Amino acid sequence: MSPSEGDRLPLVLAATMPRLALRLGAEYLHYLGKRRNGVRAFERALLEGGMPRGPASDLARTYNEMGSLSTVLRAVRRRR
Repeated sequence: MSPSEGDRLPLVLAATMPRLALRLGAEYLHYLGKRRNGVRAFERALLEGGMPRGPASDLARTYNEMGSLSTVLRAVRRRR
C-alpha cells in the first residue's frame, strides 16, 4: 500500500459518518416508537385485566423507564 492509498481513510470516514449518524438516528426513533406502543399496550392490558388506573399507570411508567436508552446503557456499564 502506497502512502497515497493510506491518505484516503479520513475521506472514507468523513463520507461514511453522516450516513451512519442518519441511520442510527432513524433506528433510535424507530425504537422509541415501538417502545411507546409497547408501553401503551401494556397499560391497556393492565386496565382491561381490571387493575385500577393509578397502579396501572405507575407500572406502565416504570416499564417505560426500564426501556430507556440511558437505563439500558447504565446497566451495560455496570456489568463490566
